[in-house]
Amino acid sequence: MAGHIIHVHTTIPAPPDQVWDVITDVAHAGDVLRSVSDSELLTEGTYDVGTTWRERRTLFGHHGPEQLQVVESEPPRRTVVEAEVGHDVIRTAYRLTPSGPDATGTRLAMTTTVEMSHRSALSRAMWSMFGGFSYDRTRKVLEHDLEDIEAEACRRATTP
Repeated sequence: MAGHIIHVHTTIPAPPDQVWDVITDVAHAGDVLRSVSDSELLTEGTYDVGTTWRERRTLFGHHGPEQLQVVESEPPRRTVVEAEVGHDVIRTAYRLTPSGPDATGTRLAMTTTVEMSHRSALSRAMWSMFGGFSYDRTRKVLEHDLEDIEAEACRRATTP
């Protein structure tokens, strides 16, 4: 059972490769995203399926550290990351599409889903009554993430 699905998107004046580099630089997420207070890469090698890291942030009312893992990766067009938090699975998909007349920009779409099929009936009922509060807050966090990704992609584009 999906508890909430949030879809946000923006157009960034940087090419998909540049935006991809920001999204996949998970070791520095704490330096780029204001919603992440700490990030620690747990695996070695390049970003791909199986890449794992720990970060501290708040999503869907969950506070504190969570371990994330890449479950899909199609550079530089799409990636999906997943975190198990308590009885829930939070999954975020990033889709990058070239935009603009010369494809010099990127339309970045993020879809975040919280899967709650392992919760008790009482817990799901409570979520139905009060989950809207965390939905609104999480949507704002994801919108900030888009702003931060754009700012970093633009900053990297101007840095030699």
